[in-house]
Amino acid sequence: MADRVFAPHYAVPARRTAGRLVVVAGTPDGVPLSQLLPGEPFDVLEFTSTHAWGRSPVDGVVGFVDCDSLTGEFPSSHIVIAKYAPVHADASSTSPVLAQLPMGARVAATPSGDDWVEVDGGYVAANTVVSREDAGGDAVAFALALRNVAAVTGGRSGDGVDAAGLIFLTHALAGAPPARFADLQSATIGTPLAEGDVLRRGDLIFFADHVVMLVDGDTAIHVDDVVKCEALATLDRFGPVVARRRPA
Repeated sequence: MADRVFAPHYAVPARRTAGRLVVVAGTPDGVPLSQLLPGEPFDVLEFTSTHAWGRSPVDGVVGFVDCDSLTGEFPSSHIVIAKYAPVHADASSTSPVLAQLPMGARVAATPSGDDWVEVDGGYVAANTVVSREDAGGDAVAFALALRNVAAVTGGRSGDGVDAAGLIFLTHALAGAPPARFADLQSATIGTPLAEGDVLRRGDLIFFADHVVMLVDGDTAIHVDDVVKCEALATLDRFGPVVARRRPA
């Protein structure tokens, strides 16, 4: 496995779809690198008895996922924009909740009246999803909706995020997917800011192993033990600032 090279021109990828939230790891059962979210595609180049190795076209991460997390390819029309979208048995908030779709999950949805859409397995409230064609908005507002979501290594969903995953998820929902990992985000998102520039809502500050998003000039939202807001002045515990970026 150590000599494995990702070379898609050597094989025709087999497109599959994630049927559930699943870890993407560098080795089978290894440390999580990222996640596949329900409804997202995954391009498989090799199957083993237990794992599939390939690439996520959503965040570009190459790795292994559990085979039993994948289903046949199917198109999605909507994406979850709430922290969670409960899947109800019927188009009623009083009907049983059958599952919870995390922010970022993709679904094939059909309108069912004004307030509900039908998805595979049930119904979700129409205000918890948006058509992928209409995706957009304020990355900070999406981040604020994730307050108290747990820190999860490799996470990039409403079920849990890591520091760079919070930035990836919220900016992707806002319509401008960035690089998945903080070292690339710090070099590619938007435009760089000088040390003396006045900071404003949405600006990103990068540390050696961390990144935060400004809610305003004095407050940032980031991933600690959970997603939380903190005064910018308290974040020097993460060490020196290595980059400041202003998303486009």
